[in-house]
Amino acid sequence: MKFLIQQKIQADWWSKSIAGWVLGLSLAIACASFITLWGLNHLDRALAPQVGMWSVPWLYLPLVFIAYFIPKGWQALLIYSVLNVIAYSILLSIRG
Repeated sequence: MKFLIQQKIQADWWSKSIAGWVLGLSLAIACASFITLWGLNHLDRALAPQVGMWSVPWLYLPLVFIAYFIPKGWQALLIYSVLNVIAYSILLSIRG
């Protein structure tokens, strides 16, 4: 318990905030695009965009929350950047 009290608050909350709020939003939009593409094949064509649109906040808020649990700010930026590159490269390869 003494160890937890002696820990200093990290000064890199700005980079964690940028990773969570900006890169998290971009990742949530990419994941919502995957849901929309899946929905076009398995749901009514009028319902699929709505499911994709309303899934953004459900994906976005946990991504923002998780960003603050990554130990360093530069690690959060790196992880979210790599996930964005992977998600958008898969998305662009699917869409052609």
